[in-house]
Amino acid sequence: MAKNKQGEDMISINDIQIKTISENTAATPLVMAEWGLSMEISFGKKKMLFDTGAGNINVLRHNMMVMGVNPSEISSIVLSHAHQDHTGGLRYFLMQRACQTSDPIPIYCHPKTLEATYVKSPMNATYRYFGCPFSIEEIRRYNTDFTLSKDPIELDGKDILTSGEIPMINDYESVGFNFFNKMNDDYQLDTEMTDDLALFIQSNLGLLIILGCAHRGMINTIHHAQKVTGVNEIFMVVGGTHLANAPKERMDQTINEIKRLNIKKVGVSHCTGLTSGSYLQKELGDDVFFNNNAGSIIRFDNDSLIMNP
Repeated sequence: MAKNKQGEDMISINDIQIKTISENTAATPLVMAEWGLSMEISFGKKKMLFDTGAGNINVLRHNMMVMGVNPSEISSIVLSHAHQDHTGGLRYFLMQRACQTSDPIPIYCHPKTLEATYVKSPMNATYRYFGCPFSIEEIRRYNTDFTLSKDPIELDGKDILTSGEIPMINDYESVGFNFFNKMNDDYQLDTEMTDDLALFIQSNLGLLIILGCAHRGMINTIHHAQKVTGVNEIFMVVGGTHLANAPKERMDQTINEIKRLNIKKVGVSHCTGLTSGSYLQKELGDDVFFNNNAGSIIRFDNDSLIMNP
């Protein structure tokens, strides 16, 4: 059994399950798609919600019912960043949970996650609010306990932690060029997106890295995970990679680094883009690459990944 920094046994990968509740594409006829991302991550009997989708109530309610996601069983929430397609379902989820239990629930995110952010419409060049639709005061009505941190936070033991702020080290990844902050009446390009975070799980087979959008870069995030945890082996990276419309040079450098690190599984979602996803599949091969969409359930048996559907 692999050991963590403290010399303790890491989580058995066979005890981990990931259900993708919300994503751009439906993996099965039984679920609905929306532009966004939300996952239920189970560690044995403990369950965590990573992001809440875009907030289409019909999608969230329907997919939770179909996939057997019970809000009262969720013991914590992690928000990857401010954007509405990751935070829009927060209030509805908490309302549903409040109907079932009065137990408090912690929410972990970066302080900037609750600040205003905007995108510029390519159709008419106007600015549109794209941050979390709810204030911290409103969400606190649902017996929530916010932990706002720029640093990594240990969750449910030392083997599960948030990334904290992710350093941008390489010269080929960027956060994108359509995100803005507002200062008085002036919109300023956000070239940092410091609130972007990921989730790191230390398993007996190596790290599982859960990405929201990877605005700070998929590869930057992977290298940060290795540094924070002290674990070099990466078993799986899954989630949004922010590679949609990425130039070929960036794609090739990303693929080369995935191969160099000998990452066993790469599951893409949300902001990867169909063209970039197809290129990743071609270059990485079906033994490594898989699509992770709404309705997908990832589990492990005898240390082997099993996808359903």
